[in-house]
Amino acid sequence: MDILNAFMELLFPPRCPSCHSYVQHEGDWCTPCLQKETNVHLVALPPDSIFDKVWALANYHGTMRSLIINLKYNGKKSALHSIHKYIDTVSLSLSLPADIDNIICVPLHKKRLRQRGFNQTELIFKKWLNTQNRHFEEYLKRTHFTERQHKLNRNERFRNIQGAFSLKENFTAQRKSFLLLDDIYTTGATLESCAAVLRNNGATTVYGLVLASDA
Repeated sequence: MDILNAFMELLFPPRCPSCHSYVQHEGDWCTPCLQKETNVHLVALPPDSIFDKVWALANYHGTMRSLIINLKYNGKKSALHSIHKYIDTVSLSLSLPADIDNIICVPLHKKRLRQRGFNQTELIFKKWLNTQNRHFEEYLKRTHFTERQHKLNRNERFRNIQGAFSLKENFTAQRKSFLLLDDIYTTGATLESCAAVLRNNGATTVYGLVLASDA
């Protein structure tokens, strides 16, 4: 596989996903673009947020936004090369709490999963979690199919997602600390809905981590 990859890179030299200058390996970012894109930060949560903290690894605009859209809506898994390289680099400056008991990806409805073929959040974070010797826990399930959030305004998003999640049978959240993962944080409607289920079932702490946010 390494020989094949080297041959393909010789035929089609890899380029930075942002400025398209030549780089050494598939998925690499040039140094100036990586520095420009990097913004690991705490999301500015509303006063009534259920979360203790939510971290974002980038802003949701420009190149990162394009990569997420290409993966999520266009099915271009090749975007993962640059996403994973980005996470590998910037996660070194991310310090998560040590008390996290379980890590959960925001689940897709079975119908959406069939349509898309994958849960983009799982693909985004699985490689990084493996390096941390952690894995996903399927505590939550999506109980009904909802309209895509990106077409809706803030109020519509919260109404659309209300009651869309529940705790899976035979799972308990009592006295546990959770980290919820999602691809993006905009209004926070989806993540807040998931966090509410955990809180209502006895979770003591709920954190969030997203690839990108415009909040």
